[in-house]
Amino acid sequence: MKFLIKDLSRMTSFSPARIRKWQERYRIFEPTQGSNGYWYYTNEDYLVLRSIQQRLAMGQKLNMVMGLGREFLLANLINDEFTQTEWKLIQLIKDSNYEMLENHLYVEKKGKTYGSWVRGTLQPLLQMVGRAWETGFISIAEEHALSRWFHGFVLQSVKAYPAPSAIDWLVVTYPGDPHELGALMHYAILRSRGKKVRFAGDLPREELIRELRSGNYKRASISVIMPQSREKLEGLRADLLATTPELQVYFGGNAIGASDKRELKVANNSLDDKENSNSVAN
Repeated sequence: MKFLIKDLSRMTSFSPARIRKWQERYRIFEPTQGSNGYWYYTNEDYLVLRSIQQRLAMGQKLNMVMGLGREFLLANLINDEFTQTEWKLIQLIKDSNYEMLENHLYVEKKGKTYGSWVRGTLQPLLQMVGRAWETGFISIAEEHALSRWFHGFVLQSVKAYPAPSAIDWLVVTYPGDPHELGALMHYAILRSRGKKVRFAGDLPREELIRELRSGNYKRASISVIMPQSREKLEGLRADLLATTPELQVYFGGNAIGASDKRELKVANNSLDDKENSNSVAN
Protein backbone atom coordinates (compact mmCIF):
# COMPACT_ATOMS: atom_id res chain seq x y z
CA MET A 1 0.00 0.00 0.00
CA LYS A 2 1.35 3.42 -0.93
CA PHE A 3 0.67 6.69 0.85
CA LEU A 4 1.65 10.28 0.26
CA ILE A 5 2.89 12.24 3.23
CA LYS A 6 -0.46 14.07 3.36
CA ASP A 7 -2.17 10.68 3.77
CA LEU A 8 0.02 9.82 6.76
CA SER A 9 -0.72 13.24 8.19
CA ARG A 10 -4.48 12.77 7.83
CA MET A 11 -4.40 9.34 9.46
CA THR A 12 -2.20 10.28 12.42
CA SER A 13 -2.75 14.05 12.87
CA PHE A 14 1.02 14.65 12.66
CA SER A 15 1.78 17.53 10.29
CA PRO A 16 3.64 16.76 7.04
CA ALA A 17 6.41 19.07 8.24
CA ARG A 18 6.89 17.03 11.42
CA ILE A 19 6.93 13.70 9.55
CA ARG A 20 9.42 15.11 7.07
CA LYS A 21 11.61 16.45 9.89
CA TRP A 22 11.65 13.07 11.65
CA GLN A 23 12.67 11.40 8.42
CA GLU A 24 15.51 13.85 7.86
CA ARG A 25 16.78 13.55 11.43
CA TYR A 26 16.20 9.88 12.27
CA ARG A 27 15.82 8.08 8.90
CA ILE A 28 13.02 6.08 10.48
CA PHE A 29 10.91 5.77 7.32
CA GLU A 30 11.73 4.27 3.93
CA PRO A 31 9.82 6.24 1.27
CA THR A 32 10.51 5.79 -2.43
CA GLN A 33 10.30 8.49 -5.07
CA GLY A 34 7.90 7.89 -7.96
CA SER A 35 8.46 8.92 -11.56
CA ASN A 36 6.18 11.90 -10.89
CA GLY A 37 8.58 13.20 -8.24
CA TYR A 38 6.33 12.43 -5.27
CA TRP A 39 7.61 10.44 -2.31
CA TYR A 40 5.53 7.37 -1.46
CA TYR A 41 5.39 5.75 1.98
CA THR A 42 4.50 2.13 2.60
CA ASN A 43 2.17 0.33 4.97
CA GLU A 44 5.21 -0.40 7.17
CA ASP A 45 6.01 3.32 7.28
CA TYR A 46 2.50 3.97 8.53
CA LEU A 47 2.87 1.27 11.19
CA VAL A 48 6.15 2.81 12.35
CA LEU A 49 4.47 6.20 12.58
CA ARG A 50 1.54 4.73 14.53
CA SER A 51 3.96 3.02 16.89
CA ILE A 52 5.70 6.34 17.45
CA GLN A 53 2.36 8.05 18.03
CA GLN A 54 1.21 5.44 20.55
CA ARG A 55 4.46 5.58 22.52
CA LEU A 56 4.48 9.37 22.62
CA ALA A 57 0.88 9.28 23.87
CA MET A 58 2.06 6.97 26.66
CA GLY A 59 4.53 9.64 27.75
CA GLN A 60 7.74 8.21 26.27
CA LYS A 61 10.35 10.73 25.10
CA LEU A 62 10.86 11.25 21.39
CA ASN A 63 14.59 10.54 21.41
CA MET A 64 14.04 7.32 23.33
CA VAL A 65 11.30 6.20 20.93
CA MET A 66 13.40 6.96 17.86
CA GLY A 67 16.34 5.19 19.45
CA LEU A 68 14.34 1.95 19.44
CA GLY A 69 14.77 1.81 15.68
CA ARG A 70 12.48 0.97 12.80
CA GLU A 71 12.59 -2.83 13.18
CA PHE A 72 11.76 -2.75 16.88
CA LEU A 73 8.87 -0.35 16.34
CA LEU A 74 7.49 -2.62 13.62
CA ALA A 75 7.86 -5.77 15.70
CA ASN A 76 6.33 -4.27 18.84
CA LEU A 77 3.17 -2.54 17.75
CA ILE A 78 0.78 -1.40 20.46
CA ASN A 79 -2.86 -2.28 19.76
CA ASP A 80 -2.54 -1.96 15.99
CA GLU A 81 -5.83 -1.56 14.12
CA PHE A 82 -5.35 -4.37 11.61
CA THR A 83 -3.77 -7.80 11.43
CA GLN A 84 -1.37 -8.71 8.63
CA THR A 85 -4.17 -10.67 6.92
CA GLU A 86 -6.44 -7.63 7.14
CA TRP A 87 -3.74 -5.46 5.59
CA LYS A 88 -3.58 -7.87 2.65
CA LEU A 89 -7.36 -7.76 2.24
CA ILE A 90 -7.34 -3.96 2.37
CA GLN A 91 -4.78 -3.90 -0.42
CA LEU A 92 -6.89 -6.28 -2.54
CA ILE A 93 -9.88 -3.97 -2.08
CA LYS A 94 -7.84 -0.88 -2.95
CA ASP A 95 -6.55 -2.65 -6.08
CA SER A 96 -10.07 -3.86 -6.97
CA ASN A 97 -8.56 -7.35 -7.08
CA TYR A 98 -11.85 -9.08 -6.40
CA GLU A 99 -10.74 -12.35 -7.97
CA MET A 100 -8.09 -12.79 -5.28
CA LEU A 101 -10.52 -11.60 -2.62
CA GLU A 102 -13.09 -14.17 -3.78
CA ASN A 103 -10.46 -16.91 -3.66
CA HIS A 104 -9.57 -15.93 -0.09
CA LEU A 105 -13.21 -15.97 1.02
CA TYR A 106 -13.89 -19.37 -0.49
CA VAL A 107 -10.75 -20.82 1.09
CA GLU A 108 -12.13 -19.60 4.42
CA LYS A 109 -15.41 -21.39 3.66
CA LYS A 110 -13.87 -24.88 3.64
CA GLY A 111 -15.07 -27.03 6.52
CA LYS A 112 -17.67 -24.51 7.68
CA THR A 113 -21.44 -24.41 7.46
CA TYR A 114 -22.81 -21.60 5.33
CA GLY A 115 -24.07 -19.71 8.38
CA SER A 116 -20.80 -19.94 10.29
CA TRP A 117 -18.94 -18.81 7.15
CA VAL A 118 -21.16 -15.75 6.82
CA ARG A 119 -20.84 -14.83 10.50
CA GLY A 120 -17.19 -15.77 10.88
CA THR A 121 -15.75 -14.52 7.58
CA LEU A 122 -18.08 -12.29 5.56
CA GLN A 123 -19.46 -10.19 8.40
CA PRO A 124 -15.98 -9.51 9.91
CA LEU A 125 -14.76 -8.52 6.43
CA LEU A 126 -17.40 -5.79 6.20
CA GLN A 127 -16.67 -4.65 9.74
CA MET A 128 -12.98 -4.42 8.87
CA VAL A 129 -13.80 -2.40 5.74
CA GLY A 130 -15.80 -0.02 7.91
CA ARG A 131 -12.83 0.49 10.23
CA ALA A 132 -10.51 0.95 7.25
CA TRP A 133 -12.83 3.61 5.86
CA GLU A 134 -13.08 5.40 9.22
CA THR A 135 -9.28 5.54 9.53
CA GLY A 136 -8.77 6.71 5.95
CA PHE A 137 -7.22 3.60 4.41
CA ILE A 138 -10.17 2.98 2.11
CA SER A 139 -11.93 5.78 0.25
CA ILE A 140 -15.68 6.12 -0.09
CA ALA A 141 -15.39 5.14 -3.76
CA GLU A 142 -13.42 2.00 -2.84
CA GLU A 143 -15.93 1.11 -0.13
CA HIS A 144 -18.87 1.57 -2.51
CA ALA A 145 -17.17 -0.52 -5.19
CA LEU A 146 -16.56 -3.31 -2.66
CA SER A 147 -20.21 -3.15 -1.55
CA ARG A 148 -21.45 -3.55 -5.14
CA TRP A 149 -19.14 -6.50 -5.70
CA PHE A 150 -20.04 -8.08 -2.35
CA HIS A 151 -23.74 -7.92 -3.16
CA GLY A 152 -23.22 -10.00 -6.30
CA PHE A 153 -20.79 -12.32 -4.54
CA VAL A 154 -23.30 -13.26 -1.82
CA LEU A 155 -26.11 -13.82 -4.34
CA GLN A 156 -23.81 -16.03 -6.38
CA SER A 157 -22.71 -18.02 -3.32
CA VAL A 158 -26.28 -18.82 -2.32
CA LYS A 159 -27.14 -20.26 -5.75
CA ALA A 160 -25.80 -23.56 -4.47
CA TYR A 161 -29.07 -23.89 -2.56
CA PRO A 162 -32.38 -24.60 -4.36
CA ALA A 163 -34.59 -21.59 -4.97
CA PRO A 164 -37.79 -21.83 -2.92
CA SER A 165 -40.93 -22.88 -4.78
CA ALA A 166 -43.07 -20.53 -2.69
CA ILE A 167 -42.28 -17.48 -0.57
CA ASP A 168 -43.51 -16.84 2.97
CA TRP A 169 -40.61 -14.84 4.50
CA LEU A 170 -39.58 -11.31 3.45
CA VAL A 171 -36.19 -9.77 4.32
CA VAL A 172 -35.85 -5.98 4.05
CA THR A 173 -34.10 -3.04 5.66
CA TYR A 174 -35.92 -0.45 7.73
CA PRO A 175 -37.62 1.86 5.18
CA GLY A 176 -35.15 4.53 4.09
CA ASP A 177 -32.10 2.68 5.44
CA PRO A 178 -29.81 2.05 2.43
CA HIS A 179 -27.48 -0.36 4.28
CA GLU A 180 -28.63 -3.58 2.67
CA LEU A 181 -25.68 -5.94 3.10
CA GLY A 182 -26.64 -7.09 6.60
CA ALA A 183 -30.14 -7.95 5.43
CA LEU A 184 -28.65 -9.67 2.39
CA MET A 185 -26.46 -11.92 4.55
CA HIS A 186 -29.45 -12.71 6.77
CA TYR A 187 -31.42 -13.70 3.67
CA ALA A 188 -28.55 -15.90 2.44
CA ILE A 189 -28.35 -17.76 5.76
CA LEU A 190 -32.10 -18.34 5.79
CA ARG A 191 -32.05 -19.60 2.21
CA SER A 192 -29.16 -21.95 3.00
CA ARG A 193 -31.48 -23.47 5.62
CA GLY A 194 -34.21 -24.09 3.07
CA LYS A 195 -36.47 -21.24 4.18
CA LYS A 196 -38.97 -19.83 1.69
CA VAL A 197 -37.41 -16.39 1.74
CA ARG A 198 -37.21 -13.32 -0.49
CA PHE A 199 -34.71 -10.45 -0.20
CA ALA A 200 -36.13 -7.05 -1.16
CA GLY A 201 -33.64 -4.65 0.45
CA ASP A 202 -34.73 -1.06 1.02
CA LEU A 203 -38.44 -0.68 0.25
CA PRO A 204 -40.41 2.52 0.89
CA ARG A 205 -42.87 2.03 3.72
CA GLU A 206 -45.91 2.01 1.44
CA GLU A 207 -44.27 -0.51 -0.91
CA LEU A 208 -43.35 -2.76 2.00
CA ILE A 209 -46.97 -2.74 3.16
CA ARG A 210 -48.23 -3.34 -0.38
CA GLU A 211 -45.86 -6.30 -0.82
CA LEU A 212 -46.97 -7.90 2.44
CA ARG A 213 -50.61 -7.37 1.56
CA SER A 214 -50.23 -8.94 -1.88
CA GLY A 215 -48.18 -11.97 -0.81
CA ASN A 216 -48.61 -14.94 1.49
CA TYR A 217 -46.00 -13.85 3.99
CA LYS A 218 -45.89 -15.29 7.47
CA ARG A 219 -42.65 -13.61 8.56
CA ALA A 220 -40.72 -10.41 7.89
CA SER A 221 -37.15 -9.68 8.99
CA ILE A 222 -36.22 -6.00 9.15
CA SER A 223 -32.57 -4.95 9.39
CA VAL A 224 -31.98 -1.71 11.30
CA ILE A 225 -28.53 -0.19 10.78
CA MET A 226 -29.33 3.53 11.02
CA PRO A 227 -30.48 4.25 14.61
CA GLN A 228 -34.26 4.38 15.09
CA SER A 229 -36.26 5.04 18.23
CA ARG A 230 -38.22 2.26 19.92
CA GLU A 231 -41.37 4.21 19.11
CA LYS A 232 -40.60 4.18 15.37
CA LEU A 233 -39.88 0.46 15.39
CA GLU A 234 -43.08 -0.30 17.27
CA GLY A 235 -44.96 2.04 14.92
CA LEU A 236 -43.71 0.17 11.88
CA ARG A 237 -44.58 -3.16 13.49
CA ALA A 238 -48.10 -1.93 14.22
CA ASP A 239 -48.56 -0.81 10.60
CA LEU A 240 -47.37 -4.17 9.29
CA LEU A 241 -49.60 -6.14 11.68
CA ALA A 242 -52.56 -3.99 10.68
CA THR A 243 -51.95 -5.17 7.13
CA THR A 244 -51.16 -8.79 7.97
CA PRO A 245 -52.38 -9.62 11.51
CA GLU A 246 -50.74 -13.06 11.66
CA LEU A 247 -47.35 -11.77 10.49
CA GLN A 248 -44.32 -12.39 12.70
CA VAL A 249 -42.02 -9.35 12.55
CA TYR A 250 -38.34 -9.67 13.50
CA PHE A 251 -36.05 -6.69 14.02
CA GLY A 252 -32.27 -7.03 14.05
CA GLY A 253 -29.13 -5.08 13.28
CA ASN A 254 -26.36 -3.09 14.88
CA ALA A 255 -28.60 -0.12 15.68
CA ILE A 256 -30.75 -2.14 18.08
CA GLY A 257 -29.48 -2.61 21.60
CA ALA A 258 -29.75 -5.88 23.50
CA SER A 259 -32.63 -4.66 25.67
CA ASP A 260 -34.59 -3.47 22.64
CA LYS A 261 -34.00 -6.81 20.90
CA ARG A 262 -35.40 -8.64 23.91
CA GLU A 263 -38.45 -6.39 24.09
CA LEU A 264 -39.16 -6.59 20.37
CA LYS A 265 -38.59 -10.34 20.40
CA VAL A 266 -41.10 -10.90 23.21
CA ALA A 267 -43.61 -8.65 21.54
CA ASN A 268 -43.33 -10.61 18.30
CA ASN A 269 -43.19 -14.18 19.57
CA SER A 270 -40.08 -14.61 17.44
CA LEU A 271 -38.32 -17.88 16.72
CA ASP A 272 -35.29 -18.81 18.72
CA ASP A 273 -32.05 -17.14 17.62
CA LYS A 274 -30.73 -20.20 15.81
CA GLU A 275 -33.57 -19.96 13.34
CA ASN A 276 -34.36 -16.28 13.36
CA SER A 277 -30.78 -14.95 13.39
CA ASN A 278 -32.24 -12.03 15.29
CA SER A 279 -28.97 -10.07 15.27
CA VAL A 280 -28.90 -9.21 11.58
CA ALA A 281 -25.33 -8.36 10.54
CA ASN A 282 -24.24 -4.92 9.46
